[in-house]
Amino acid sequence: MTTVSGMHRISTLLMLGACLVSAPGAADEAPARGTFLVATGEIRGDLFVRTVVLLLSYDETGAMGLVVNRPTDVAPAELMTEPDALSGYSGTLFWGGPVQMSSLWTLVRTDSPPDDAVPVVDDVYQLPFDDAVKQLPMNPERLRLFIGYAGWSPGQLDRELLAGSWHVVRATASLVFSTDPAGTWERLALVQKHRVRSDSPPAENLVGYGD
Repeated sequence: MTTVSGMHRISTLLMLGACLVSAPGAADEAPARGTFLVATGEIRGDLFVRTVVLLLSYDETGAMGLVVNRPTDVAPAELMTEPDALSGYSGTLFWGGPVQMSSLWTLVRTDSPPDDAVPVVDDVYQLPFDDAVKQLPMNPERLRLFIGYAGWSPGQLDRELLAGSWHVVRATASLVFSTDPAGTWERLALVQKHRVRSDSPPAENLVGYGD
């Protein structure tokens, strides 16, 4: 026979269960421009292990993005036929991905984006390399330069998501332009670890995540 205290305990457990099912961050975000792909342990090989990719496009034609946590020791001016075009820029060049390693990409953080800037997330925009170099201050806190990009053919990323190769996480401007980009994967992996725990707080409440 169930006692009054036993009924109360059962009711409490049922309420807790309902809260856990509806807890914020209990599932991955849907892939879209302005989200991060965070590599899981299912990723094999050296290219994308422990990488964080900022998605710039995702649709029926495929997907593409930039790896935001792989700074190199190469100064962007070393790749320019006219090094003066980047005079005064003290930032490093980021490895954006293995596709078209002859291409240069830019992300800018600004409250006054140029007309041809494409919004990505918060105050982060994608801008053609030449336009960014000509129009924007050479400030590495506001301008990131990438060589190459990450790309997926139609359906390829969806298959990798089903295989558990990536977690999809809400991106923030502060993480895209992190002052410790090499540590971004660890921070987001910690967020995901908390998200899958039943007693986890929402990702935005974790120290160091978001703005």
